[in-house]
Amino acid sequence: MPEPLPLSLWRESLYQYMATLALVLGAWYLGWRWTASLNEHAWWFSVPVAIAESCAYIAWALFAYNLWRTAARPSRPAPFWISECVSDLAAPHRPLAVDVCVVTCDEEAALVRLSLEYAKKLTYPCHIDLRLHLYDAGRRPAMKQLAESLEVVYLVPEEQDGLGTHNLRRIVEETQGDFIVFCDADTRLFPSFLEQTLGYFRDPDVAWVQTPQWYDDIPQGVRLADVLGQRFGPMGRAVVNGCEAVAGPVWIGKDPFGSDPALFFDVIQRRRDRANAAYSCGAGAVYRSDALAEAVDLVRVRRVGKAVGRFAKGIRDQECRADFVESVTRQAAADAGVAPYHLRESEHFYASMALHGCRKRRWRSVLHPRIQSKMLSPQTPRDAVVRRFRRTLGLMEIALRDNPVFSRGLRLPQRLLYAQTLWSCFGCLWHSVFLVAPIVFLYTGIAPVAAYSPPFFSHLLPFLLAAELAMMTGTWGVSCFRQRAASLALLPVDLHALWAVVQGRRFPTVSRNNRAHDPSRLGEFRIAATALTLGGMFFALVRFAFGSHADPAGLIVNGLWGLYNVVLLSGSVSLSARNVPVEPPVAQEVQA
Repeated sequence: MPEPLPLSLWRESLYQYMATLALVLGAWYLGWRWTASLNEHAWWFSVPVAIAESCAYIAWALFAYNLWRTAARPSRPAPFWISECVSDLAAPHRPLAVDVCVVTCDEEAALVRLSLEYAKKLTYPCHIDLRLHLYDAGRRPAMKQLAESLEVVYLVPEEQDGLGTHNLRRIVEETQGDFIVFCDADTRLFPSFLEQTLGYFRDPDVAWVQTPQWYDDIPQGVRLADVLGQRFGPMGRAVVNGCEAVAGPVWIGKDPFGSDPALFFDVIQRRRDRANAAYSCGAGAVYRSDALAEAVDLVRVRRVGKAVGRFAKGIRDQECRADFVESVTRQAAADAGVAPYHLRESEHFYASMALHGCRKRRWRSVLHPRIQSKMLSPQTPRDAVVRRFRRTLGLMEIALRDNPVFSRGLRLPQRLLYAQTLWSCFGCLWHSVFLVAPIVFLYTGIAPVAAYSPPFFSHLLPFLLAAELAMMTGTWGVSCFRQRAASLALLPVDLHALWAVVQGRRFPTVSRNNRAHDPSRLGEFRIAATALTLGGMFFALVRFAFGSHADPAGLIVNGLWGLYNVVLLSGSVSLSARNVPVEPPVAQEVQA
């Protein structure tokens, strides 16, 4: 089990220096790009590329701010009584009540049983009222029988919509505990989960605690220092150690399927925690139940209030209009019979934004740095593709239809960090331009810049170098290559999600045996993009050899650009279909 990345003041200071330098150089490059380097003879090509560069710079700047600093959150001892977790002096002096909810849609019964068996092994230093719930979004008789055999509470959605997602409102209404733990069907909690997380709730303003997700079924690899040390002796080990001091540990053969969530939890989420903006991801999270109930009410009132506000536009008196909207909204929200979360796959993300933006109560969140559960990685290519599609679609739906980033309540750092998450999900737009741009030049000779001259290189290269060094330092110990490769290789998935949001489509049914449809043909896309790029490089070289291509600098730049795209497309390894056997019920406790 990997340990959290160690904190380093000098490395953090180096990153801040390099990131600041890159931000300045990037702004300098873009200013020159828009004022002195647009190709006046090909506006149709030059302007979209410049827009894509500007969008990518904004995404990079927001991500650089996300990585700016890590604030260590000290742990606190586990509480014994509920009165230790609330600010109300009149709170009852009784043991804690915790509900553990395992959510399933179409997973195998053996897998769900294993997760429930692990949840039953939770330990705590004192007596607590622990209740297990099985939330079956698929309404399957086998799951009901499983719940009865294990003596756990069986819950189903209010209505069957085939979406296979959580329904927070339903879970909140059917549980009575002080805290709610959410687990996916493959989440195996460690026995120490509650002891390690509930101590944070001694702060009465903490609404939820998120723990890192970890896949224990992917290869962990071998350290590069060990490999070169065996081959070249102390000299080889010394060279690698010097490189790893900046870039972090380098592993050979680690995570060949690109599933490791370490970059997200150990770097991105952990850095967001300093600004109280680490959001809940559902699985592996524990909520304060009254905070989650408040999130449900906030979202319900927000949705109904928008509709009521449109009808109240005819009331000229502002005070009367405000009173009308408030009274009608509350009554309509109380009577609403539909689930408040139409943003199904990202409902935990949306609930986090609602709580962080609550003006009446400054709710706080915590990212616990140590792993307290293990999960299974996507077992087939289709599982990975559908997971990516649904997550991207959910974030895009929030960004385009119900974006609370600019609503009152969120502080500026929180706005920036949530904006970073939502803005990055539209990266498919500028990544598409970056994929097509070198191909256009290689086949036509039309450049997106006025000239590949010394001023172009003097403006671009310093920014690229500073940005790369900053990212190497900021993500020390975690490779970003597979995430970059996935952004390019999964372009059809993200573009499909964007098109689905624009058309107002609902989520496809997710089933291991019968999917609604495959959102992309990634193999054909990668082969076609690679063939077009390599073919364009060959075509441009032939033209240059016969004197038809008079721009060697442009040929070198776009050739290297296209080659980099080919490397990214080939570096994203599609998941092989893996039949990972489900473990039998564990006879001994899991070691945390």
